[in-house]
Amino acid sequence: MSSVLLLNNADVEKLLTMEATVKALDRAYLELDRGETANRPRTFTFSPTRDGRFLANTHEGILSRQGVYSIRIVTHSRPDPRVDPTRVNYFHGALNCSLDLLYDIHSGDLLAVIHDGYLQKMRVQATNAIAARTMAKKDTRVMALIGSGWQATAAIEAMRFVRPIETVSVFSRNAANRDNFVRRMRGIYKDMEIRDCGTAEEAVRGADMVVAATNAREAVCKGAWIEKGMHLTGVLPYEFDLDCYRRADRIVIFNRLHGRDYSLNRGPEEDPLDIPPHNELLKDAPEIADLVSGKDPGRNSDDEITIFANGGHGWGHDGGPGYGIQFAAMAKLIYDLAAERGAGRPLPLEWFQQDVNS
Repeated sequence: MSSVLLLNNADVEKLLTMEATVKALDRAYLELDRGETANRPRTFTFSPTRDGRFLANTHEGILSRQGVYSIRIVTHSRPDPRVDPTRVNYFHGALNCSLDLLYDIHSGDLLAVIHDGYLQKMRVQATNAIAARTMAKKDTRVMALIGSGWQATAAIEAMRFVRPIETVSVFSRNAANRDNFVRRMRGIYKDMEIRDCGTAEEAVRGADMVVAATNAREAVCKGAWIEKGMHLTGVLPYEFDLDCYRRADRIVIFNRLHGRDYSLNRGPEEDPLDIPPHNELLKDAPEIADLVSGKDPGRNSDDEITIFANGGHGWGHDGGPGYGIQFAAMAKLIYDLAAERGAGRPLPLEWFQQDVNS
């Protein structure tokens, strides 16, 4: 009997490696470059609730050569910032529904339902590493890491995979989190120096690469701190100030997709999108697929300051509307590994099928 694999984050963590993740995303970006994919830009849909607001975040993508379609659905409710301002931006630590649904495009069958949390941080940091593979200096050894949360835990592993990192200088505004993070990373990366820095500027000064992994709504790295030869990358477009972008010799953006924001309206109107201050500087910038395909070299000299704007072309809610094909590639990789190793919980496919037209 055909089945649907249910895979939770613990299953995914046992299956995924950074090497396999980079390889799967490389393939997806090459297929994107060849026109063999379809993406629906991210959609945010909002509604007020009793305590704050509800948010649904979705992506869709097709990898036609690999024969799969995926839809990623993240839903959660955020409290009113006037009640608890510490929980406005992210919901880590709270229960939420974050799922990737993987389908076979030839049969239309549902193949897997996958928890999205662990694969999400792996796909973000693997994409940063793919960009750094050509944009960071080959002898990059000192990395500044701003942030000590969920995304930061994968940043060291990702950059270490593509560059000979020896020292990581860590700063986070939350001193207790930073102390805990540094101790954990020292236990994992015993052959590296993990430095605890008291300020972001201290972490950035003298680094070859700056990786921001925060939920900041204001710049955590300033252009006055950066030096020739540095490579900068992050998660959100807010993390680097306008001077960083102005000083950069080369900027590569993740994509030119624009997400869509919908709140309660009578008709199909969309909420207006904010335009980033550095928008003009990104106008002619190449994208991640240009790096992977070799159409863009990434870096031309060791003196260049380079930025990979993984936060996307947009700003505000539109910042970083990731490709739907990323989630399709990750879900396909996880499904194949799980099928090979007998991981996950099989559910009857008939539970998800119907013979009624819809």
